[in-house]
Amino acid sequence: MKFSSKGVNSILRLVWVIVWACVLAYFTCSVDPFHFHISYFHFTGRPHWRDLLLIDFHFLQPLYLISKIGHFCGFMIFDLLLFNLIRRSTPSACIAIALGIASELFQLGFGRDGRLYDMVIDALGVGVSVWLQKKLWTNHGR
Repeated sequence: MKFSSKGVNSILRLVWVIVWACVLAYFTCSVDPFHFHISYFHFTGRPHWRDLLLIDFHFLQPLYLISKIGHFCGFMIFDLLLFNLIRRSTPSACIAIALGIASELFQLGFGRDGRLYDMVIDALGVGVSVWLQKKLWTNHGR
């Protein structure tokens, strides 16, 4: 069986999307994603949905800032990878935002803090990705 370079490139782009989705899933479901040697998954089965509305800003704590930057960059990268795969901005942004929302909802079931404002940060990352796509795509005459 002979593969064209275009087909191989499409497969590689799909692999990158899947790998990055797995990275995001790890950070979503791991009880302590910042300590890889002690990370584990703990499904609680009884999420506290009201926790989505809690506001617990800890601006002076370095891990808090790293977490928010991670949300922003993680979903910006995910959307860029999706866009590179499907070549359509709106569907890739919708999928990335849906995954951002789902990740926060899933966090509640894994003993993590799912927050509405994290959904907003994820969506802002996707928004920057869409802006970059428009800027770069139109500047290259495509």
